[in-house]
Amino acid sequence: MNIRKIIKNYSFSILMILGLIVGALGGLIFGSKAKVVQPVADIFLNLVFTVIVPLIMVSITSAIANMSNLSKLGKIFGVMLAAIVAGGIVTSLLALAVGLIWNPAEGVHLDMSNIGVESAKYKASGSIDIVGMLTTNDFINLLSLKHMMPLIIFSMLMGVAAASIGEAAQPFKRFLSSATTVLTKVVEIIMYMAPVGIACYFASLVGNVGSTVVSGIIRLSIIYVLFCVCFAVLQGTLYAAIGAGMQGVKRYWTMVWPSLTMAMGTCSSSATISINQQVTHNMGVPDEIGNVTVPVGAMIHKNGVVAVQIFKILFLFGIFGRSFTVKSALLAIVVAVISGVIVGTIPTGGFIGELFICSSFGFPTGVVPIIVIMGSLTDPFCTMTSVTSQPALSMTISRFTEGPHWLGKQLSMQSTVQQ
Repeated sequence: MNIRKIIKNYSFSILMILGLIVGALGGLIFGSKAKVVQPVADIFLNLVFTVIVPLIMVSITSAIANMSNLSKLGKIFGVMLAAIVAGGIVTSLLALAVGLIWNPAEGVHLDMSNIGVESAKYKASGSIDIVGMLTTNDFINLLSLKHMMPLIIFSMLMGVAAASIGEAAQPFKRFLSSATTVLTKVVEIIMYMAPVGIACYFASLVGNVGSTVVSGIIRLSIIYVLFCVCFAVLQGTLYAAIGAGMQGVKRYWTMVWPSLTMAMGTCSSSATISINQQVTHNMGVPDEIGNVTVPVGAMIHKNGVVAVQIFKILFLFGIFGRSFTVKSALLAIVVAVISGVIVGTIPTGGFIGELFICSSFGFPTGVVPIIVIMGSLTDPFCTMTSVTSQPALSMTISRFTEGPHWLGKQLSMQSTVQQ
């Protein structure tokens, strides 16, 4: 991959990071005077927040409504979803353990009262209303960022209803597909303003509260990157071993490198689907399994996202000085797993993931740019962790759907075909 392609793939992240650097330097130089650029940051954030709700509703509903013939793939999907949920919980627990041992927000405290970004008050007690988190008593409440989970559940129900109706739902499905395309384009237009909005946000932030927030983001990013490297090795080895023993582990680590490098070079799970399918085939996974698990996994199997959500939650608890209780930990796991499964299927899922955290825990939405920047810094490692898990998970699924000796049989078939 040449330098021009690398710059193209990373251009948005580079511009976002440059925005952070320029804004932070401006805040250090001009101090409290930098608050004059806060309205620019507010305009950008308000535009982002406005488009999120309709985008979630139409994209999730459309994705589910357009599913077909999944009954034939019931066993594959059953094993896959069980592995994704179980793996997401394990990922969350490991990330929690690391984050509680090495506090990502150590030495950082943030007072949002000095920042102009409009933000909701959070519950200092950290109490959790499960019913209120999952449902709401009025449709109009679904249009608020404060009710993200009820919105996701309602969108899923609409998608299931549309998929079950059949031909009568075709006009509705076409509308959803068109609306998703239009709203995705709206987001793309808004994102042209992102580097400037981020720069203005951090200029105002650093000018009012100092540089400790920036150092906290860097510390959080370093902890997460080290976690990703260790976790990717553990995850790939474990899935491959469950699927095909030591022979599977050897084939996995011999052949996974094209997927790994492509993931880090593109920062896109979707961009790696074709190469990942070829890698999965070369490992010996049957095509009828790999051709399903790889593209579907690229959308909903994102343990890199699960882990980063946990670290962001711990970071926010730390900078606001809130107590992280057992209930908080349980809710964090739920939020992280849902983010890895559902938020990854939505265009601009990063911003939606941050808002999901804020709405679930009652954090002010003004902190969204802070954790978005952390995501930009670590995106290559997040994508790598998610992408490299697909071939290994495909091995595990093959073990449960094809029997314990599937790899030997598949390699024999491939050898016969080649001859």
